[in-house]
Amino acid sequence: MPTDELAKRKWLSMPPEIRKRFEGNVFCSACGVTTIVDYEVDSVDYNIYLKGSCKKCKKPVARVID
Repeated sequence: MPTDELAKRKWLSMPPEIRKRFEGNVFCSACGVTTIVDYEVDSVDYNIYLKGSCKKCKKPVARVID
């Protein structure tokens, strides 16, 4: 799935402290609340979508930001 350039620009336009808050508040089915790492930015239904891995166990995780 290619990165959506508009979603990426929206993501990067957010203040770094807000992006960090979203990155550190992702749910992993194995670990619970975790941090997303090695993620790609895309869009789904006009919302920003982060798809990456759990920092603790490396399983796939995702986060929708509306």
